Amino acid sequence: MEREFVFVGNDFAVDFVNTRVLVRGARIELLNGLEDVAAWLEPAGKSAALTGGIDGLTAGERRKVYERIMELRGRLEAAFASVTEGSGIPGGFLDFLNGRLAEASGHDRIVARGAALAVERRYPAANLDALFCEEAARFIASMDPDRLKACENPSCILYFYDTSRNRQRRWCSMETCGNRVKVNRHYHRSKALKL
Repeated sequence: MEREFVFVGNDFAVDFVNTRVLVRGARIELLNGLEDVAAWLEPAGKSAALTGGIDGLTAGERRKVYERIMELRGRLEAAFASVTEGSGIPGGFLDFLNGRLAEASGHDRIVARGAALAVERRYPAANLDALFCEEAARFIASMDPDRLKACENPSCILYFYDTSRNRQRRWCSMETCGNRVKVNRHYHRSKALKL
């Protein structure tokens, strides 16, 4: 099965949580191993953050890094659910994330972008989960909780960070979920009028 990653969240951390999708009522995992995580980093715009690639890791090391990344995603998704339900970020999540951040290992590097210089953070493959932890921490610390939303389509499990001026965005994507819900409502209204 060809995997199509979804980028509707308006932030790395939100798009990371959206690496599971709902298809015909079943949750489909898009990241089934560290190879998939590395492949996801490319369209997420973070492939340059990985130094050395994952090929130098043993199968056991790959599994460990993958499991740490997936544990973070599960806890981050639960934190997002808590925020969108109005309960705020659970303290247990902050303790977990702070513990992971204390273990984080990466380094900054100056890179040229045309005539300008920029600082980018790099991570060895064995510490790739640090990238995800740092991005999650950055998002959690800077987000406006009222702007983090779950898609209103009951057949969707995706989150997004509403950057619209009036904060009225309701769907992960108007092209998919928004249109589906509107067409479904129109169908049922039309059917009711015919009765």
